[in-house]
Amino acid sequence: MSFGPLHEYDVPSPEIQSGAGHRGDVDVLVIGAGPTGLTAACEALRHGLSVRIVDRKPGRSTFSKALVVHARTLEIFETMGVAEQILTEGARFTALNVYTRRRRPVRVDLLGLPWGDTAYPFWLSIPQYATERVLESHLNQRGGRIEWGVELDEIHSNGNHVTVTLQHGTWRREVTRARWLIGCDGGRSRVRAAAGLRLERSDAGANFVLADVKTTADLVEDEGHVFLAPEGMLLIVPMPEPRRWRIIAHAPQAGQDTSLPVGKAFLDDLIRRRSGITFGSHDVTWTSQFQLSHGLADHYRRGRVFLAGDAAHIHSPVGGQGLNTGVQDAHNLLWKLAAARHMQPGLADSLLDSYEAERRPVAHSMVRQTARATSALTTRTPALRHLLATLAPHLLTRPATQARLGRGVGMLDIGYPNSPLANAAPMSPGAGLRMPNLALRAGGRLHQRLNPLGHTWIVHGRPGSTASDPSDPWWAGLPVVFLPDDQLTEPLTGLARVTLVRPDGYIAATGAIAEAVWSQLPTFARPFTVISHNGSGRTAAT
Repeated sequence: MSFGPLHEYDVPSPEIQSGAGHRGDVDVLVIGAGPTGLTAACEALRHGLSVRIVDRKPGRSTFSKALVVHARTLEIFETMGVAEQILTEGARFTALNVYTRRRRPVRVDLLGLPWGDTAYPFWLSIPQYATERVLESHLNQRGGRIEWGVELDEIHSNGNHVTVTLQHGTWRREVTRARWLIGCDGGRSRVRAAAGLRLERSDAGANFVLADVKTTADLVEDEGHVFLAPEGMLLIVPMPEPRRWRIIAHAPQAGQDTSLPVGKAFLDDLIRRRSGITFGSHDVTWTSQFQLSHGLADHYRRGRVFLAGDAAHIHSPVGGQGLNTGVQDAHNLLWKLAAARHMQPGLADSLLDSYEAERRPVAHSMVRQTARATSALTTRTPALRHLLATLAPHLLTRPATQARLGRGVGMLDIGYPNSPLANAAPMSPGAGLRMPNLALRAGGRLHQRLNPLGHTWIVHGRPGSTASDPSDPWWAGLPVVFLPDDQLTEPLTGLARVTLVRPDGYIAATGAIAEAVWSQLPTFARPFTVISHNGSGRTAAT
C-alpha cells in the first residue's frame, strides 16, 4: 500500500459537474462506512450532493462497539429523518447506580435530571451495529449504497477536485474524482496519512476489557451500575436485548503484549470480586481488549480533504462521546459543503475553514475531559483511590454534577461562540450557540419549525403582535417563523427579537430587525435560499 502525496497538479482540469463528466465523478467521496461516514453520506444526499461511500471491510460488522446515543445526536437524527427508527432499536437508561465502599449505592435518576429544552431527555443504549443498520437503510432508501471491500490507495489534489485511486479487493484499481473527500476511516486513518495530516497519540496508561454477555442475575434491566472497587473500575451497562449487558472493566493486570482469557469464568470472577454479584455469564457475543490512548489531529482539513470522527480524534470511552462527536462532525460539515458549491472559491474556503474552527475545539475539550475522568477512575495510587471513593458519593448528589450528567453528557450545551461565523456577528447575543428547542403550546417543538435544508428566521414578540411582511427583501427569501411569546411554553430568553438559525440548528446572528442581523454577516457567512427541496438548486442570498 502506497500513498501518493496531496499536491496541486501543474495542468488545469475542467470543473467537475455532478452527474456528468468522467465516469465516477462525484461531489463527495466518503472513506469509511461507520456511523460518521454513513451520516456524511446521508447528509450529502439530503443536501442534494452526489456521493459515494466505500469501506475496506468486506461487510457490516456485527460487533456492538459504541453503545450510547445522546440527546444532541438524536436531534440530528430527527433532522435526518431516522430518529424514530433509532429509538425503536434502543432502550433508555433510567438511572445510574454508583457503588463505593458504602453499603448503599448513589442512585442518579437520569430521567429526572434538569435536561431543559430537548425532546430526548435521556441516554439511549443502542449497539453501534444497530445504529449503522438504520443509517445504511436510510442511505439505500435515498439511492445510495456502501461499496464494501474498497480501500483508499492514493490521493492527488487539483484546484477544483481530488483524484483518488481506489483498490477493489486484489483484482481492480480505479481512478475516480470527487469535489471533496471525507476521511471517516477511524483512528488509523489512511486518508489522514495520505493527506499529510498528523494525529499524535498519548498513552493513557490504562488497559480495558469489554464484553457483551447475558446474565442469570436479576439486575434492573434499564439501569447502569458503576463499581469503584480497589481492584479497578467496573461498569455494567444495559443493552436493549433482555438480560444482555455490556461489561467495561479496567484491567491493570493486562500488559501491552498480554491477552487475558476473557470468557465466562473470567467475567464471573472479575464481576464477583468487584461487585459481589454472582453474574452467571453466558452467551458471550463479543469481547475486546485495548490500551487506552488519546489524540487529536493537527488539522481537520487540507484543501478538499476533510477528517471526521475517529480519524480526527481518539479518546476514552468514558461518557460515550465518540460516536456522537463523529455524527456531529459530519452534520456540521455537509451543509457547508452544499453551500460552498455555489460560492466563489475564496468565500467557499472561508466557510469550509469554519468546520475545523468549530469542531476541533469541541474534540479538544472532549479528549481532555475524558482523559482526566479516566485517569481519576483508573488510578492505582491507594491514597487517590481512597479519596475518589470518599468524594464520589458527595459529588454525585450535587445539582451541578447531576446537570452535567444530563445536558453536559447529552452534548446539548456544545456551541461555537468563537467560530469565525459567530465572530462575524459580534453584536449578536447567542451567536454560535444551539438554538433552544422549546416546546410549543400548539404541540411539537421549535426545531420542527426550522427549514431542514437551509437557514431559517425566527421572530418572537409580544402576544398579539403581527409578523413582518415575508416579502420584505431583508428576509432574503428565507423561511420566516413568527412566534408570539404566548405560543411558547417558556420564554425565549437571552436572544434579540430576530434570530437567524443555521441549517445545523445553531444561531448565525440575532438583532432587533432583519436588517440589523444581515448587516453583521460577511458574504461568506450569508445563507443560501433553497429553491428546490430535492437540493437541485440554490441561489446566493444577497
